[in-house]
Amino acid sequence: MARSGRKRKIGLRHPGGALARPRFDVRGLATLQPHRVWLPEEKRMDQKAASPLGCLNLLGVLTDAQYLAGIRYAVVVGKYRAVIETPRATAGAGRGYDCPGDLNCGREPGPQCECRRRKERYDAAFAAVIEARQRAARAVARVAVHGEQCPRGALADLKRGLDALAKHFASAERGQEKPG
Repeated sequence: MARSGRKRKIGLRHPGGALARPRFDVRGLATLQPHRVWLPEEKRMDQKAASPLGCLNLLGVLTDAQYLAGIRYAVVVGKYRAVIETPRATAGAGRGYDCPGDLNCGREPGPQCECRRRKERYDAAFAAVIEARQRAARAVARVAVHGEQCPRGALADLKRGLDALAKHFASAERGQEKPG
């Protein structure tokens, strides 16, 4: 007498009769990702290895201060993009931001709205990185903001731009400290 239904799948089974599924080595699979494969084996699982900026930090090419300045700049750019509603506006900043649309936003004395503060933070950071020259600003934008590999021959420019940003962010934090 023939059984009705589908044919039984061949393979190892649990005591209850369910098909035993093979377990994948997630850690091994992650270490074989193309952007991590060129890192040393012990550094491939680090969270920083997910971005080119982090990989350069793990290899010791960039200092921690340069790495953090690049991450912070990406967040500042992403928050500003969320205000002006550009494509990929949430890159580095989370969800978008809706301005209430007041025509006097930031123009009258008193408390400014968040969109004006975001623009001012972006303008100040961009001015700091552009002081390190145009090539440095372009390298920082490609690696830190867009997550691309550092272009050939642009490593010195990237370092110079990240140093300028680190100096800017450090001075901005000192300026916000309240006496007392």
